[in-house]
Amino acid sequence: MQTVLGLQQVSAKIWEMPQPLGDFAGELLKRGRSYYEAFQIVAELNEPGLSYPAYFLLAHAVELILKSSLAADGVSKRVLRQKKPYGHHVGYIFSECERRGLVVPDQLMKPLAKQLAHINQNFDLRYPTGFNLSIAGPSSCIPAIDALIAAIAPSVEQAAIMAQLQFASDTRHLLGSKVRWSD
Repeated sequence: MQTVLGLQQVSAKIWEMPQPLGDFAGELLKRGRSYYEAFQIVAELNEPGLSYPAYFLLAHAVELILKSSLAADGVSKRVLRQKKPYGHHVGYIFSECERRGLVVPDQLMKPLAKQLAHINQNFDLRYPTGFNLSIAGPSSCIPAIDALIAAIAPSVEQAAIMAQLQFASDTRHLLGSKVRWSD
């Protein structure tokens, strides 16, 4: 049995459907904030040898936060997960968000996004490549990321709430059943 929502029954008590895009946007923002918090904790330790892991956490946080904005703006989950055009290229993702109307008041955010893209372009944060890490210190990054989150969060959180309300309305007849994402 299938409905226009993409809702499909797979067993007596289990249904599947694609995850609502607004819900996915909210989950991306939540996960991005978690990586950002982890960056702050690791960076605060100021331990030699933890710079690469700290900035990997930051790059991934920014990627997820920016992708949450794109998802809230209607970019599909499938497209966001593909290597092209977005992949892990934080600079490109940031430019696409700006093209779609994102304005981050902190002037350091755009150069930071480009720098994160540069230091991660050959997976230098993930693997030893001989790359010498040169980027603004955590105290310079934190205000820019806080401004990014403040600019993105309202629209993403609204999209998530709207998706959750629509999901509740669309699946109210399935009370007592489990609905899992098919994508």
